[in-house]
Amino acid sequence: MASRGASSVIPPPLRLTPAAVEHIRGEIARAGGREVCFLARVTSHRWVDDPRAVSRGNEAAVLAAARESPPGTLMIHNHPSGVLDPSDADLQVAARLFELGLGTAITDNQARELYVVVEPPEPRVRELLDVEELQGILAPGGQLSRMLPGFEDRPGQRRMLRLAADRYNEGGMAVVEAGTGTGKSLAYLLPAASWALRNNERTLVSTNTINLQEQLVSKDLPLVQRLLGEGLSWSLVKGRGNYVSIRRARLAWESAASLFEEDRSEEIRGLLEWIEETEDGSLADLASPPSEVVWEEVRSDGDICMRARCPFFQACFYQRARREASAAKILVVNHHLLFTDLSVRLATQNFGQSAVLPPYAHLILDEAHNVEDAATTHMGVEVSRRGLFRLLSRLDRRGKGILTAIQSEVGRQAPPEAARELSLRIKNRVRPALEDARDRLGLLFDVLEPLAAEEESEAIRLGAEDLPEPLENVEISEQLRGVLGALALLEREVFELRSRCAIILGEDDPTEGRLLDLQSVQRRLAGAGAALRLVLDPEEGEGSYVRWMERRRVAGRQRGAGARNLTLAAAPIELGPILREGLFERMEDAVLTSATLTTRDRFDFIRRRLGLGIARSPGGRAEEAGAEADEEALDVREESVPSPFDFGTQTLLCVPTDLPEVRGAGEVFYESTAEIISAMAELTGGGLFVLFTAHRSLRRVAAVLRDRGEDRRRPLFVHGEAPRARLLHGFVDSGQGILLGTASFWEGVDVPGRPLRGLILEKIPFRVPTEPITQARLEAVEAAGGRPFWDYMLPLAALRLKQGFGRLIRSREDRGAVVLLDDRILTRRYGRYLRQSLPDAPLIKGPWWEVENRLRQFYRA
Repeated sequence: MASRGASSVIPPPLRLTPAAVEHIRGEIARAGGREVCFLARVTSHRWVDDPRAVSRGNEAAVLAAARESPPGTLMIHNHPSGVLDPSDADLQVAARLFELGLGTAITDNQARELYVVVEPPEPRVRELLDVEELQGILAPGGQLSRMLPGFEDRPGQRRMLRLAADRYNEGGMAVVEAGTGTGKSLAYLLPAASWALRNNERTLVSTNTINLQEQLVSKDLPLVQRLLGEGLSWSLVKGRGNYVSIRRARLAWESAASLFEEDRSEEIRGLLEWIEETEDGSLADLASPPSEVVWEEVRSDGDICMRARCPFFQACFYQRARREASAAKILVVNHHLLFTDLSVRLATQNFGQSAVLPPYAHLILDEAHNVEDAATTHMGVEVSRRGLFRLLSRLDRRGKGILTAIQSEVGRQAPPEAARELSLRIKNRVRPALEDARDRLGLLFDVLEPLAAEEESEAIRLGAEDLPEPLENVEISEQLRGVLGALALLEREVFELRSRCAIILGEDDPTEGRLLDLQSVQRRLAGAGAALRLVLDPEEGEGSYVRWMERRRVAGRQRGAGARNLTLAAAPIELGPILREGLFERMEDAVLTSATLTTRDRFDFIRRRLGLGIARSPGGRAEEAGAEADEEALDVREESVPSPFDFGTQTLLCVPTDLPEVRGAGEVFYESTAEIISAMAELTGGGLFVLFTAHRSLRRVAAVLRDRGEDRRRPLFVHGEAPRARLLHGFVDSGQGILLGTASFWEGVDVPGRPLRGLILEKIPFRVPTEPITQARLEAVEAAGGRPFWDYMLPLAALRLKQGFGRLIRSREDRGAVVLLDDRILTRRYGRYLRQSLPDAPLIKGPWWEVENRLRQFYRA
C-alpha cells in the first residue's frame, strides 16, 4: 500500500552526503566496478543519504525493492564508463519507478557526480475526511433523514462508513461483511465521493452484477451528490465490445454484398438509423440485439481503431465514453472489466497510465465473494472450435468476407496492374493458406472430439488422470503441429497482404479500415496459436495453469448443433499472489465488501483465496490454529456488520429428514422435490424460488411439475427457457409464480416484498470436485499441507448457501421460510459448520409432515 504523504518546499539541487559517497564507492568496489543499484533517502534539505544496495545490475530486483520503499526515495545506479547520460533502458526503468513514487539518478564509480534523471515526485497534501461529519449525514436528524420520508436508522451502515473513511485517511485495506439491509452502497460511496471532491482523486467501484451497477449510477450516486451538495462526476464504464463503431457500421453497409454470406442489408440499415438516434451507442440501448455475424463487423475494436485519424473520432460512442471516464472521479465497472484491465497491465507492466481503464489508486470491490471466479476467467485463455472458424470466416466464407471486400476496393482504386497482382496474391497465397488452416483445424478438433465428455459443460482436465497430456497421442501431436504451422503461415500471408495494400494504396486511403481488419485478424491468429500451445503443449514453468476441454452449447442453437463446439481453456490455479502483487499492493486503499465473506464469523478463507494473508491475534499468533501467519501481511482491517433484519421472527430454516438420499437418488429424489414444491406452493399461494445446483436436476423437476399439472395452477418460470431478466420480471408481476433457477439465481437477485414468500434449496451447493479448476485447487491446498475439503470445498459451499438463503429476506417487512432438501446439514460432521455460517433463523427439522405442519402455522401467523 502506498502511504500518505506530506508536502515540503524542495529547492535544488540533490547532493550526496559524504557518508553516502563512501558507502556507494565501497559497494561498487566490492562488486569489481560493475553496476550496482541503490535506494536512498532524500532529506528535507535535499541531501541524499542512507543508500542501500539492492541489486547488482538486476532491474527486476530494483523494481521489487522499490515497491517496499516510501515515496520520495531515490534510486541510484552507477555507469562504470563514467558517462552519465541515461540509456533507453534507464529511461524506461525511471518511468516505471516514477509511477511508484521514486526518482532516479546516475553516478560514476567514485560517486563524484550525480546526474538526476527524474526527481522523486513531490508528495501531495491531502485533505483528510471528517469521519464524524460523514457519519452525521446518515444519522437520525442528518441530511439523509431529512431527505427520505421513510428513513430508517442503520447503525451498521455508519460503522461501515467509518471503516471505509478511515482507510481513505490512513491507507490500507478493509474487508467488510455487510449483512443484507445494511445499506453498504452509501457507506462506501459517501467516503469515496467526499475524497474525490476534496482531493481530486479517482475511486474505482467494481461489482459483479448489472443490477448493482445500475443501482449505483441511477440511484445511489445521485443521492450521494444531493447529500454532499457538491458537483460529483461519475461514469458507468462498459467493455469496448459493447459499443458500435460508426465507421465500421458504415463500412459494413458499403461492403455488405461482399462481406456477408446472407443478405444483412436491412439489419445494418436499422443499425445506422439507430446510430443517428442513440445517445449511448451500446448494446444496452438496442431494443433487440443484432445477429452475431453483424455485430462482429460493426462493434468497436481496439485492434481496428483508427483513433484520432478516424473521421468519426469526436462522435465515436466508445471514445466519448472513454473521455467521460477519464474525467470522472467515481468509475463503476464490473469485475470482468476490472480483471481485463488488470491482465493488460500485468502483460505490459503498466500500472500508472491508462490501459483498458483509466489509472486509479482507490478501489472498492462490492460483491467481493465473486472476485476469485471473475479473475480466473480473465487471467487465463480460452479458444473454441466455433470461435476459431468464425475468425477464419471473417476472411472468407463461400466467397464473402474481408478478402473479397478488399479485392473489390483495390479493383476500384488501384492501378490495373497492381490490382491484378494483389488479386493473384489473394488467390494463390492467402486463400490456400486460409483453406489449409481451416482443414487442419478441422482435423485437430476431430481427433480431440472423441476425448471430450459427452455431456455439455462437463469438462475434462488435461495432463491429469482424466486425460494424459494430449501430445502423448501421436495423432494429436501431429495435428497440433500442423495447425500451429498453418496459423503462422496464414498470419504471415495476412501481414504481407496488408503491407502490399498499404504500399499501393497509401495509409490515408479509405481502404485503411479494411487494412485494420487484416491487422486485427493477424493479431488474433497469433493469439489463437499461443492459446492452443498453452492448453495443449505448455512450456516448462506453465504448470501453474490448469488446462481442460469441454463441449458447450451455443445459445439459440438446437442441442445437437451446439454439441460440436469444443472449447479448450487454461486458467491460473492460484490467484492470490497475482491479485496481491498486481492489484492490492498497488492500491493506496481498498474496501472489499459483500453480504457473504465470512464462514463461522471468520474472514480467513476469503483472505487466503485473494492473497490478503490471515489475521494475527493481539499476541502476534496466527488466529487460526495450525495456520502460518503471513510475515508480510497487508494492512487489512476486518469488520462484520450484521443485518438489521430479525431472522428469528421473519424466517425459518426447515430441513425434512425423511426424503430420499440427495446423491444418486435420481428420479425418486426429483419426484420428492416436485411434491414438496407443490405442497409449499399451496401453503404460500406461490411466490416461490426453487434453487438447484445443476441444470439437469432443474429440467427433470420442471418436467415432473408439468406432468403433475402444476404449471396449470400457477405460472412456472424455468431457467433456460427465457432470458433471466424476463423470467424475473414475469415472476414479480405474477405474484404467485414458481421460479426454478440455477447458478445465477443464487445471488444478485433482489425481490423484496410479497412476490417472494418462500425459498426451496435443492442441495447444499458443493462444487463438483472433478471440475478441473476445483480439482487443481484442491490439489494445491493438499500440497500446501491443508485439508482440501475443510479448507476449500466446505467454505465455498457455506458462502454459496449463505447467498442462496439471502434471496428471501430483503427488507424488514419480508417474511418467509427456507426449505433445504438436503439433510446432510444435520447428519454430517460438517453440517454444524454450514449452520454456523447462516443467519440465526429457527431450525425446524423432522419428517416432512411435521415440517409441513410447522410451515402452515408460520404462514398463517
